[in-house]
Amino acid sequence: MVRTRVWLASAMWVPVLAANVIAVALGIGLPLLDKAIGDRPSLPIPLSVVEQIMGALAAGMITFTGIVFSAVFVAAQIQTSSYSPRLAARLRRDRVIIAGLALPTATATYSLFALAAIGRQADRLGEDVAPALTVGVALLLALITIGTFVALVQRAFDSTQIGGILRGLMRRAHHVIEDVHPAGERARARDRQTGEPVVEVHYDGPPAVLASVDRAALLRLARQTGAFVEVVPPIGQYLAPGAATLRLFGVERESQRRDQRRVLVLARQRTMDQDPAFAMRMFVDIAIRGLSPAVNDPTTAVQSIDRIETLLVDLHGRLPSGGLVLDADGTPRGSFPVPTWHEYFDLALVEIRHYGAGSAQVARRLRALHAHLLDVVDESERGRVELEQRLLDEQLAARFPDPEEREILSRPDRLGLGGA
Repeated sequence: MVRTRVWLASAMWVPVLAANVIAVALGIGLPLLDKAIGDRPSLPIPLSVVEQIMGALAAGMITFTGIVFSAVFVAAQIQTSSYSPRLAARLRRDRVIIAGLALPTATATYSLFALAAIGRQADRLGEDVAPALTVGVALLLALITIGTFVALVQRAFDSTQIGGILRGLMRRAHHVIEDVHPAGERARARDRQTGEPVVEVHYDGPPAVLASVDRAALLRLARQTGAFVEVVPPIGQYLAPGAATLRLFGVERESQRRDQRRVLVLARQRTMDQDPAFAMRMFVDIAIRGLSPAVNDPTTAVQSIDRIETLLVDLHGRLPSGGLVLDADGTPRGSFPVPTWHEYFDLALVEIRHYGAGSAQVARRLRALHAHLLDVVDESERGRVELEQRLLDEQLAARFPDPEEREILSRPDRLGLGGA
């Protein structure tokens, strides 16, 4: 299921093709159903008018598809150029965008096939009536397509606004965090005995990115071999041929190469399916893009820091059990590497501090973030937060020699400026 979801996320053509196949089946089948009904209801309009309507609908929907594609392309271009190139991949998963591309083509396909079927039956039977069911479905598809287009325009507009982008990223990030770091799960470790046999599996396929781990396949491999299966590369890592992918501890039985491969779900690029660090990476990308001299938009960086702070607090309360994969009875049967809270913290703040210490808004917002984290983190994490606070002070001292100005920039402010 995981493998199918990752594959479908990178194949927008699949739902579009499926919609058109269904449209072909309806375009051929509904006229036959109208005929089979017998004394079927018919529309009080000549068949020639129906043919004109269906032809115009097919031609119009083909043109409509070009308009939809243009709207999606513009939204993707704005996202990638203004915020982060990694955001474009989100558009391929958006259900409204997929529906906006699938429905116009499916409506055009249905109209063409239905028009051909109606004309063939009319020539054969010498009838001049318009089958109500066939025409009604065509008009219904047209109305649904128009409604989807309105929703698509709204979605395209939202996807070019920073608020809509951040809201969508946060929704996806919380879902992924809940999957990888379940709430309330406590750290557990597996007792390994020294000298147990270890089998290391190396990657032998074409270069790819590890998108996620198929936990069901990992459990099957563990049961098949009687081993504890450890995934070596972290989620999101680029895999070159020869890279170590699995370590099997305590192997009792041989395994098939095919079963070993199925543990890893590979993709052409990094995805968020099982990778909370990639979600954090995109928030950081948006922030540092806003801080670049070419853009100079620290307010966007502050908005990203708001979400980063929320994720750091959430992740702190979900310290994981090392990515353990448990059997039905709760026995650890495998694991995959997951970042620690310190690694999430470094990913979230090091680059923003480096690029944003010269911005009044960002410096004050980071101060407020540090103060909040010091209130909520455990004693083991306080040292890292205090170090980040000291490094920020040092960068401020280097960039702003005037002590009074530096005092102003050192005040915690959750709005950046205007909320201290």
